[in-house]
Amino acid sequence: MSGPVLVDVTRAAVSPHAVAWAADEAAWRGLPLHLVHAQEWPTGKPPRGGPGQEPPSWVTHFRATGEALLQDALETALMRHRGLELVPSLVAGRRVHVLREAAESAGMLVLGARRYTGVDTLFTPGDKSDALIGHLACPVVLVPEPTAGLPADAPVVVGVDGSPASDLAVALAFEEAALAGTGLVAVDVRRPRDAELPEFLDASRLVLSEALAGHCAQYPEVQVRREVLTGDPAGMLASAARRARCLVVGARGRGGFRGMLAGSTSRTLAHRTECPLIVAPPPQATGHG
Repeated sequence: MSGPVLVDVTRAAVSPHAVAWAADEAAWRGLPLHLVHAQEWPTGKPPRGGPGQEPPSWVTHFRATGEALLQDALETALMRHRGLELVPSLVAGRRVHVLREAAESAGMLVLGARRYTGVDTLFTPGDKSDALIGHLACPVVLVPEPTAGLPADAPVVVGVDGSPASDLAVALAFEEAALAGTGLVAVDVRRPRDAELPEFLDASRLVLSEALAGHCAQYPEVQVRREVLTGDPAGMLASAARRARCLVVGARGRGGFRGMLAGSTSRTLAHRTECPLIVAPPPQATGHG
């Protein structure tokens, strides 16, 4: 992974949790942490006065609010990792557009997510979530408020189905598990009707073995458990990751979600997962597939 870890700094209560998660990632990977607050000017309120005029007083206060948010985020990151390289940015513009542009040079984009209500204000009718998830060349991480009592060695869970999108998710999941010093649970979710086929288990085990083989050799320190489940893919993965450090899935293709659209599945998991959700970039965005 190259490029800084990029974190979206907002007024939402979950934002400090996203900053903390991003700070850990940046420290573990030896990368800078880029903290961005997108400041959209109120409609009909120009940020500058006329020629030769001082800007209105509210403009100074508006900027100060954004600067204060960034300062709080900087302190949160430094409390976790004192020597971390931090790059704060206050950028005028619509949040989705600002983040998409900043993510062009990032190794990872981290967003705060309100559990069961979607990703902060990105997944509301007025915004286009597809502008970020599934279209960036870097992973997108949705971080909710942390679950109480989660053990330090909680595993990384990854959805596997053998597709190119799933392959990228598996590679990212192994990397995450190695960085966190924890184990990995690889899950293949099949539709209930598939369980009626005589080759059901053999086919699933083959998919898992082929998807994991090279990575197991590359990361021998990561202990791997394989699971074959049947049911609704998004629901089963969310359930499997209930006590996980994070859930990693692919974007586009099937990516662990047979017969489901990537956009709707990402939104479904954003509602259901109790742990951070990492969506790997689509193969076409990374030059694979």
